[in-house]
Amino acid sequence: MAIRSDKIGQSWILPLAVSELIPEDHICNLVEVVVDNMDVGEIEQKYSSGPGNPAYSRRMLLRLVIMASLDAIWSSRKIAKLAHENVVYMYLTGHEKPDFRTICNFKKECEELIETAFKETVTIAKALGILNLEHISNQTMVPR
Repeated sequence: MAIRSDKIGQSWILPLAVSELIPEDHICNLVEVVVDNMDVGEIEQKYSSGPGNPAYSRRMLLRLVIMASLDAIWSSRKIAKLAHENVVYMYLTGHEKPDFRTICNFKKECEELIETAFKETVTIAKALGILNLEHISNQTMVPR
């Protein structure tokens, strides 16, 4: 039996869109649709102008936190690490890489919005049969 050659570090001829690496039925696509249809204008308006670097999109941070919640990940440091390393999280952030402090501050600032988006995502996912509620119900409470 032949052994395949090791291809680590091999370049790709064409740039690949991250979305091509994610199955069409992955729950991250639902998270994207739910969050993109939510009204976050009031929150984003706070960041419309001012000194310093522009703030990260509230929608992007919301997608990131909701996906992490569905994966039962609560730590802002772990979420930030996923944004660097995990293809699904890279897709949901558009290759942005917020640090853990940004994520933590967002979670404090937008607690109600996160809760609403999470409930809506779970409700729709349950109705579509793409999320088993045992996955969520077996998890511990969200630490505050």
